[in-house]
Order: sequence, then C-alpha cells, then structure tokens
Amino acid sequence: MSEIEATESVLFGVSVDSVESHKRFRTEQKFGFSLLADTEFEVSNQYSGIIESFNASKRATFIIDKAGYIRAIDTDVNVKTHGEDVAALLKEVLPKIEVGQPAPDFIATDGTGETHQLSELHQEKNVVLAFYPRDFGRG
Repeated sequence: MSEIEATESVLFGVSVDSVESHKRFRTEQKFGFSLLADTEFEVSNQYSGIIESFNASKRATFIIDKAGYIRAIDTDVNVKTHGEDVAALLKEVLPKIEVGQPAPDFIATDGTGETHQLSELHQEKNVVLAFYPRDFGRG
C-alpha cells in the first residue's frame, strides 16, 4: 500500500455489499484500505456498471486526480497483481508538476459563478495561481 500512498492517493474498494459484510471481509482479508458500501447501486451504475446475473458491480478501477479528472480506467483487472498494477498506473497517469513542464489543465468556478479553464487561457494570458489554506482561516 505504501507505493499508492506515496503518490498522495487514497484507495477505496467499492461493492454493493453491506457495511457489516465489509467489516467482516476487511477483517478476514486484512485489507489496509476502506471498503465503501454501495447498497443502492448508485456508484456502481455511474462508474463500473452492474453484472446483472450476479447483481454485483463489474470489476474496474478508476484513477481520479486531485482536480477531479478521471486519468485512467482499468477494466481488465488482474486480482493477483492489482495492487502493483494500480501503483504503476498512478505513477504513469498522474500529472507531475515541475518547473518547465506543461501545467495540468483544470476547470474551476469563481465566486461569481464564472467557470475558468486553464487551457482556454494558453497563448492569451499569463496565469498566476495563488493557493491559500482556507477562507477566513490563518495563513
């Protein structure tokens, strides 16, 4: 799990099983990550789809970056090597922000409701992104 955590990522397992079932399964399998109960099939329908004959989620992995963009979808999951495969995929697809490299694109909405996309400003304006901890907070 440390290779995944090293990419500043959090891992969740998702299935249509109950919270109680997840507690037992996590204890028995000694998982080091949280299992999310999608008992209403909402997340599974949106992301992986449903195997109707089993009434279960299809096996798939989605990598979503900090900006909320899906960077990779793996629908050919090998259960035996899944952890290693996810760690390698994270290193491959997550943006690496370094001086001299292209900035990852993003879309964000300001206080007036106007949406801004970084790629729309290329060739038009220099952009300054000034990050701060929180509104009305210290720092």
